[in-house]
Amino acid sequence: MSGKSFEGQVSRMGWEPGARPRPELIDRILDHHGHDAGRDIGPSLLGVALGALLGLLLKGMGLDGSPWGAGTGFFGDLIGALALGGFAAAVLAAVLGAMRAKSNPELLQFASINLLTVLIVYLV
Repeated sequence: MSGKSFEGQVSRMGWEPGARPRPELIDRILDHHGHDAGRDIGPSLLGVALGALLGLLLKGMGLDGSPWGAGTGFFGDLIGALALGGFAAAVLAAVLGAMRAKSNPELLQFASINLLTVLIVYLV
């Protein structure tokens, strides 16, 4: 009868109020879920910086008064090619990052914030 009540089950487990889990148990649970290392902010900051630069280059391609805009000659063509190549690389990195998210989460972290920043800077 005592095994069916809550107090009976607690007494059979040997639980004591205020008891704490063993450190080995906590470490095993954290290792299983991958929380042994914290998130690094470096890939996000690099993604924002490169995304803002790339978005600015892309935006300047369409402006008439820009030093690398339409009709600026070889310099404008070179900067435009770099901007378009960078945008293609950002999209490719985002696709690769999504495909390899489990094995390389830093790539997804960098690529997603990079592409988002490019689009925000270009559209705003």
